[in-house]
Amino acid sequence: MDTFLRRCRVTKDYQASNTNPFSVQTHELFHISEKVDLWNGNPDWTWIWCTDQHGKSGWVPKKMIHMNSDNTTASTSSAYSALELTVVTGDELQVVREESGWLWCADEQGNCGWVPLEHVTRLP
Repeated sequence: MDTFLRRCRVTKDYQASNTNPFSVQTHELFHISEKVDLWNGNPDWTWIWCTDQHGKSGWVPKKMIHMNSDNTTASTSSAYSALELTVVTGDELQVVREESGWLWCADEQGNCGWVPLEHVTRLP
């Protein structure tokens, strides 16, 4: 995952779809499914549907997944949350990471979460 800091402005409202998202700690095992999504049809932006040990499911970027030899379980090398951030046009965000068509951002109130890349524009 690319890590950097930059500012951006929201150009299109986005409503978070899940208030209780999938999340895992570093090296925590979770199950992977055969359900795959190419975000916006881009093969470089592949997301895998995963389920944690408590039965909670969500999308995880394929680039973050480290498959186990059983090909049914995996882990990540850093903590991961599928938390999305609700934003409205005009909001300014601090971008922390970009991954597979999404940005991990912090808003001006300190709330963090994922926002689709196409909903923002970079500020100078």
